[in-house]
Amino acid sequence: MNEIIKAMEERRSIRKFKPDMPAKEDLEQIIEAGLYAANGMGKQATITIAVTNKKLRDRLSAINMIFFFHY
Repeated sequence: MNEIIKAMEERRSIRKFKPDMPAKEDLEQIIEAGLYAANGMGKQATITIAVTNKKLRDRLSAINMIFFFHY
């Protein structure tokens, strides 16, 4: 079994991320696996965005942290 898929199946919560970006092939496989995730019996639309720009990713992460701690 692919290591990434195995890690996704075994791990449910991540609190710390590595600073390096995943390989493009790995990212594509993660996105494809996410397309099979449950979505309310097909009634909930999903949007998948892969942010590959590290500066933008870090900025979005910081913004998300602010909202997380305020609610």
